[in-house]
Amino acid sequence: FYLFHGVPRDVVKFVTRAGLDSRLAANDNYYGSGVYLADDPEKAVVYANNASDPKGPRTLLLVRVVLGHAHLTSEMEKQVGRRAPCVEGHHDTVKLEIRRENGVEEVKEQISPRACMHVECHSMIANPPEGRVSRSTKQPQVDNIPCREFLVYSHTQCYPEYVIHLEPR
Repeated sequence: FYLFHGVPRDVVKFVTRAGLDSRLAANDNYYGSGVYLADDPEKAVVYANNASDPKGPRTLLLVRVVLGHAHLTSEMEKQVGRRAPCVEGHHDTVKLEIRRENGVEEVKEQISPRACMHVECHSMIANPPEGRVSRSTKQPQVDNIPCREFLVYSHTQCYPEYVIHLEPR
């Protein structure tokens, strides 16, 4: 598959040298931690803004992606974990331990692996439910773009093949 991934312009050089690394992704994303991609460039471009110039030029990557055995979902529930769910849709769980010592708060994340023995999927494809659009994000324009999201959990599954620079009109 070829899919789009939006990146701020200031990280393009790093990504083209090191690749898209799912291990660096935040774990509080909607479908868990991994590399998020879209088949619609309009969805991906929302994530390509630069904090210093939000209306300025944007950059998309056209990424060659190996999805393998994909888990399909239309659930809008937040899912957690750094691994793909199993074929039955079971996910890892995350527990947060918050410690306060001398006025300093420390948050420790503990991931509990799922207990099932089902075969693990390699990726996830999230289809928006009928009549609904994609999840809410900090960028309100995403809500108007009902499209699929693709998520891979290993950096070895995606290769940024082309860089596309977009200039505002």
